[in-house]
Amino acid sequence: MARILDAAVDALASDPEASMAEIARRAGVVRATVYVHFPTREALIAAVTERAMSEVGQVIEAAEPERGDPADALRRVVTEAWRTLGRYHALIEINTRLPEAELRHRHHSVLATLEPMIERGQRAGTFRADVPAAWHLSMLMALIHAASAELRAGRLPAEQIQSALLATVLGAMRPTPTE
Repeated sequence: MARILDAAVDALASDPEASMAEIARRAGVVRATVYVHFPTREALIAAVTERAMSEVGQVIEAAEPERGDPADALRRVVTEAWRTLGRYHALIEINTRLPEAELRHRHHSVLATLEPMIERGQRAGTFRADVPAAWHLSMLMALIHAASAELRAGRLPAEQIQSALLATVLGAMRPTPTE
């Protein structure tokens, strides 16, 4: 099954509309084998997304969001998550077409891991406290998706996107001078 998931990631990176037949070909199996494990393309996409979110969750935990200054923790988390998402930009594009509730559901475990870091930053005065932590998380998710779209569209050089993403996220979360 891992071979099918790897093939799906590669095929979708080349063509977000890649067929089950193309994914099977890349995996070195017949199409029926793919369907045995994943009865629909949507089920395969969901499995690849779950795998991607698991990988992102692992790198976020390894970045220790609970350690140190909240802004430094956020910088570490975003940097490591962005590196891990490198092979999943087509998947991000596919998932942004989902209804908001489903998109949120697929991101739930990662967002739940980040929420305590955001709340800690709000209590410390490092992050804006005039908006809910959930808003910061929604904004972070939207900005990562926007950065991924810019990368895939080639509108920004790849080397500028991570620094632009970090600057935007940190700038948006920084408290205003009156707070």
